[in-house]
Amino acid sequence: MTEKLDCKLLVFEDDPNIQTMLRTYFRNQGAEVITADNGKDAYQRITATQPDVILLDVVMPHQDGLSILNEMRAAAVETPVIILTDRNRVDDKVKGLELGADDYLTKPFSLRELSARVKAQLRKSAKKEITMAAGIHIGPLQIDTQAREISRDNGKKVMLTKTEFDLFAYLATRQKTVVTHRELLQEVLGYDPDIETKALVMHVANLRKKLESSSPNTIEILAVPGVGYKLSAVN
Repeated sequence: MTEKLDCKLLVFEDDPNIQTMLRTYFRNQGAEVITADNGKDAYQRITATQPDVILLDVVMPHQDGLSILNEMRAAAVETPVIILTDRNRVDDKVKGLELGADDYLTKPFSLRELSARVKAQLRKSAKKEITMAAGIHIGPLQIDTQAREISRDNGKKVMLTKTEFDLFAYLATRQKTVVTHRELLQEVLGYDPDIETKALVMHVANLRKKLESSSPNTIEILAVPGVGYKLSAVN
């Protein structure tokens, strides 16, 4: 029996055929679906509708998806966002994750795969926040998991997206231990670990860049081929 989706989806998509397809498919799965065919007043629509997940096309009239995402995250709106991109717009995927998107899917896409990714975001949102001590030190960084802030010893903040923060905090509680891809996909990203996705690799790549920029040569995320990742301070 197909799992029903008890959630509210906000879909930004200007292609009428894709919009109709998404609306029909997810409504048949039990979701409440609200659609928009342009980015005009997007932030107001998001705050007014309070969706559980947003499907956000990158290319739209009035305001593009990446600028909508940037506006959301700047206003501390943490609603999960899955960006929809064309196959030849690779930079949009990277930029989207850097701005705080939770996942991406390339057009043309499978509705079953998109549904699985929506369910992954719902599971992730439903999980209780990772239980850990209020403060974790690694190298020159202090992680405050209650305030969800990362600071250098000099007090300067390290700015991460919410997924990057969750990933870093999770690895930091297991310093010098290899954490498997499967565990990170399931416990941090909310995925069924058997779903094929490159989102974890891209989130790790963005996290590495930000750590290196804020604290050069002090913290490393080592890839253990075929297994997972290990976080440690550089001696």
